[in-house]
Amino acid sequence: MSKNCVNIAVVGMGIGRPNGVALANNERGKVVALCDLDQSRMEDFAKDLPDSVRYYTDYKEMCQDPDIDAVFVGTPNQWHVPIGLEVVKNGKHVMITKPLADSESAAEEMVAAANEAGVVNMMSLSTRFDDGCRHLGHLARDGYFGELYYARSRSVRRNGIPAWNLGFIKKGGGAFRDMGVHALDAVWWVLGTPKPVHVIGTAGAKFGPHGRGYGFGREYTEDVFQQFEADD
Repeated sequence: MSKNCVNIAVVGMGIGRPNGVALANNERGKVVALCDLDQSRMEDFAKDLPDSVRYYTDYKEMCQDPDIDAVFVGTPNQWHVPIGLEVVKNGKHVMITKPLADSESAAEEMVAAANEAGVVNMMSLSTRFDDGCRHLGHLARDGYFGELYYARSRSVRRNGIPAWNLGFIKKGGGAFRDMGVHALDAVWWVLGTPKPVHVIGTAGAKFGPHGRGYGFGREYTEDVFQQFEADD
């Protein structure tokens, strides 16, 4: 890693694509490698990148590449920790899309491994970096709102279910962990990241047998009202 530029590998050609483009467009980052099971998806994504990249279909092999300084993990949730652990054990920094893990014990294992390796382990919670959220956070820290003792947040989710379908239902955590976590994290950050005292929650996957609502890509315009069907 040079003083001013980090060589980055991107794992997962789904959410990894927009994040990879953003990293490549940052003068302090250079995407040098892509990793996915589908070679054609990597080749298609590479067309959006300014520099040539190496392709990997095995993340363990990718982690052996000495030219890679950091890895962005944008895979389905159940692969976050296995890939993240392999990354940090090879002495590379890692950024993982939320959630960091699918259990408290797995998250603690990930944090401990990164600390032992002396590398950065960061979960990608992008909302707190939005201009509006950052402005609210600065106002809160300057005492503009007085004492903040209650907050409420809401989130609007896009229609459809990610293409990994059953894997998303069983391992993804549903709409709350998919998009709602951003709303929750934004409020928590604005409040100054207080330590939780008590947490209550429930989750479920209640879908009908007809497969309505799977996939993305439906187009609409702001001035047209449309009705959608979903098996939930």
